[in-house]
Amino acid sequence: MNKFSDFADTSVSPIMDGKKAAIDEILGKEIIVLKYRIKNTKYADAKNPQCLTVQFSFPETPDDHRVFFSGSSILMRQLEDYKDKLPFTSTVRRVAKYFTFS
Repeated sequence: MNKFSDFADTSVSPIMDGKKAAIDEILGKEIIVLKYRIKNTKYADAKNPQCLTVQFSFPETPDDHRVFFSGSSILMRQLEDYKDKLPFTSTVRRVAKYFTFS
């Protein structure tokens, strides 16, 4: 009998465990960005055809992983540009109509 973990490539789609958090819940709070994934969204009428999933924790509880979802192209671009710096601490801010790390 084959064992899934012996043949599956989990690096293609990293597991994002953790309690779901709304992005509004973390605005202005320092977080540790652990990893992320960008996939096509399942919503046909979305403004952005891609969806970002971010796994993070709070500095005071680093083992308590959480995830948030966003269609923000700015957050996606920032994560792609600085993926070699992961994990890093940051704050998610809302500036006008978009989200950004700072």
